[in-house]
Amino acid sequence: MDRVRLTIDGKEVSVEQGATVLDAARELGIEIPTLCHVDGLEPVSACFLCCVQVEGHRTLSPSCALPAADGMVVVTDSDEIRASRKTALELLLSDHAGDCVAPCSARCPAGLDISAYSFEIASGRNDRAMSVIFDRLSLPGTLGRVCPRLCEENCKRCDHGDESLSIAALHRYATDRNQDAAEPVAPEPELPSGKSVAIIGAGPAGLSAAFYLRLQGHACTLFDAHEKPGGMLRYGIPAYRLPREALDAEIRVIEKLGADFRMGQRWGEDFSLADLRRDHDAVFIGIGAQGSRGLRCEGEELALSGLDFLHRVAEGESPELGRKVAVIGGGNTAMDAARTVVRLGADVQVLYRRTREEMPCLMEEVEGAEEEGVGIEYLVAPVALRTLGNGSALRLVCQRMELGEPDDSGRRRPVPIPGSEFDVDCDTVIAAVGQSVQLDLAREEGLELTGWGLAADDRTLATNLPGVFAGGDAVLGADLAVRAVAAGRVAATSIDQYLSGQPVTGPKEWANIALQPIDDAERAAVYREIEQATRVPTETLDMERRVSSFDEIDFGLDDERARTEAQRCMTCNCRKACVCTLRGYASEYGVDPYRFVGERRRFEQDQSHPEIVYEPGKCILCDACVRIAAEAGEELGLSIVGRGFDVSVAVPFDQPLSEGLRDAARRCAEACPTGAIALRTARSCDLPDAGESLIQIT
Repeated sequence: MDRVRLTIDGKEVSVEQGATVLDAARELGIEIPTLCHVDGLEPVSACFLCCVQVEGHRTLSPSCALPAADGMVVVTDSDEIRASRKTALELLLSDHAGDCVAPCSARCPAGLDISAYSFEIASGRNDRAMSVIFDRLSLPGTLGRVCPRLCEENCKRCDHGDESLSIAALHRYATDRNQDAAEPVAPEPELPSGKSVAIIGAGPAGLSAAFYLRLQGHACTLFDAHEKPGGMLRYGIPAYRLPREALDAEIRVIEKLGADFRMGQRWGEDFSLADLRRDHDAVFIGIGAQGSRGLRCEGEELALSGLDFLHRVAEGESPELGRKVAVIGGGNTAMDAARTVVRLGADVQVLYRRTREEMPCLMEEVEGAEEEGVGIEYLVAPVALRTLGNGSALRLVCQRMELGEPDDSGRRRPVPIPGSEFDVDCDTVIAAVGQSVQLDLAREEGLELTGWGLAADDRTLATNLPGVFAGGDAVLGADLAVRAVAAGRVAATSIDQYLSGQPVTGPKEWANIALQPIDDAERAAVYREIEQATRVPTETLDMERRVSSFDEIDFGLDDERARTEAQRCMTCNCRKACVCTLRGYASEYGVDPYRFVGERRRFEQDQSHPEIVYEPGKCILCDACVRIAAEAGEELGLSIVGRGFDVSVAVPFDQPLSEGLRDAARRCAEACPTGAIALRTARSCDLPDAGESLIQIT
């Protein structure tokens, strides 16, 4: 057969006559994006994503349908081409009806694929569940106990009249069972890279960074001032919430990966940042917010710091508290301190300057404290703290408050009520009114600071010093452990890029198209196949033992309860989220899916077929399934029906999907470039590569 020669992106290629420009580009290993092309089927040029520039042509041409010609000169990538492709993608997404990832995963700071591991637990495949979990979380058992579960607030079961899925309890279950297994799932590190990273702080951020850096083959040494690793997880959270054996089991995983721990090492005394930069190829700063804020009133030095108190108890001390204790504050540290006081045998009252609704701590912690006998008085603030005559007792002068206008936190500001002072006599006052990161040394060593902590790039966590990265409390100020763990993973990705000589861009940003507000009819379609199911409770310690010991309160889920609870997951994410060609290109081209605002298609979901699920709102009319069904000889097959905005793919004569696709359903699902046609058994991942993350486009 005759051959033709053409030039693509400056490279010559010879192809058989009749081949397309797309075929010729593939011969050269040049990727041209396409959504509607299916090998072996006639091209339809439906998506126009494969457009290229041909010398002598006035407009861009679709490469999938353009015959290669002798002497043709083709360009596959230019500003004009990229702009055209971006516009084509934005038009396709302008009426996309569906979620890329489940709302729970979109809310998770770590980007956990909750639907995927829930499915594996429900199927009894705990090893596969752990593989999914380890891709995003290095301390899943710990976070399964202490995470505030932002994800559960987004669970779609809450819109169905149910309680949310027990998301944290499920990954705690998987982790606990994995630790007890004869052959536990354990990630394997890559071959040694020859590079080393120093990590300051062996708390959640530092541990997470070490976990993922070791998986990438980099040597890691963690430096921490404490006797044992864990940071605030060990010294700021009581054992009744986080048993030390559970934390230690997860730290052992990181030790087995090859991380080196140098405990009892203080920044500024035993090492400097300059030392670490000299001896290592990169540095990560992951210190926690372990400084306490004072009461800012007369006699504040007489109060015991909540963090110091919890730290002493964590090290085995039993501080002398007396009979009556007052705890000032409304956060988790205040609740932890109060409940610890109960276990040490004293009476305790919490004083908080706002109302119950404004308390920043977990409401279950408030309820747990009240169940254990902790008294809580709201709209009260300290004015002065004084010693009584004998010097051992204290008098706390307080003032009643009322709520005024919202402050910077969005909560209504407490305003003193004149003449409302009153006294509270007690033996000990514990101040738990805020935490800070101690960064004087960082400033002295040349690191730039913000009002919260170290200045670091939002995406890469790089600081102003080359090769130095920072994350967690060190950057954000006192924050959630799950955000610190997520930051450690982000830092590991950026550090790996830095050590490999790549541009430091941080984790890949995946486009996440979110389903717009839906009406009642669409809501009915979402929940049509979903039965209401009560949340499975966990067993808890009896009250007598709770208040007299530091034994763990929540026993978690057993095998049967875990499977039952996991089966409540609605699998809200797109079944093809991680392999969706449309989403991949939307991420690559940085699309704005709401650039073309207007009417959108309704959310529909057809689950009538035994093999596949069809969501017309995700269809881009590429015609691939129509052509595949015809080639397969389906009697009815599929057709593009309707006119204008209402055009869609359907079985002719209003027949059910099972009649149109008797033999070709699986091939249609595999060829579909979106999640419009997906196998019923498919789940979102095949996860993205390690280091990739989700960014929600709203």
